[in-house]
Formats: sequence, C-alpha cells, structure tokens
Amino acid sequence: MKNHSSKLIIALAFIIFPLSCAASTSGRICQYNPDSGKPNPLGMRSYITITEDEGSTIVTYEQFPSNVDENVTLTTKRELTFHDTPLDTARVILLQNKNYYSELVGYDDPEGFAPVNEVLTCESN
Repeated sequence: MKNHSSKLIIALAFIIFPLSCAASTSGRICQYNPDSGKPNPLGMRSYITITEDEGSTIVTYEQFPSNVDENVTLTTKRELTFHDTPLDTARVILLQNKNYYSELVGYDDPEGFAPVNEVLTCESN
C-alpha cells in the first residue's frame, strides 16, 4: 500500500506543479485602446501601460520619440513597480495617491490617475 501511496503523491505533484507555475506567471495588461472612441487624456504621444506579472504590477509611462536635433531623438520611459501587489490593487493605490502618479509621469497633475484609469482596457496576457 505504501508503494501505491508514493506513486499517487508523485503523480499528483506532476499534475499540480505545472498548474501552479502557470498560475504564477499569468497576468493581465491594461492599456489605452485607440479603437475605444475615448480620447487619451495623455494626448496622442504619451500612454500608460499596466502589466501584472507573478504577483507584482509594473506601471509604465512612455512618450513617443521626439526630435531634438538632426539624427537625435529623445524617448521618455518611466516605470513604477508595485511589488507583491495585484493589478487591481495597484490601480486603487494610484487613484488614492496622486504623488505616485506625479512621480510616474514626472509632473504634477491635479486630476491624477483617474482620467487615465477610465480609458484603460485590460486583458489577459
């Protein structure tokens, strides 16, 4: 009987382990969808992407490259990482704490994250 129990435990381990690994690496991504018909509150050259991966959430602010001089461009990219924080919780934190949003975008915005949050579309990645 002991031999059968050991085989059952090993078999269950092979079944459960891949499932737990898949669950830990799955996540969601939220971003502005230009096809939504809603205007991007950041304008046409900036956007925010929120990515959830392995229990943490990364909020990325990016601006499309702009010309500085001939053959010279400048691209802005800033990331705010919420360690061990699910995506939905990170969004609430950004809504409640305007200082985090200001740090992310690099300027004080009296409206904060709320206008951007309203136009984000999320999907599994």
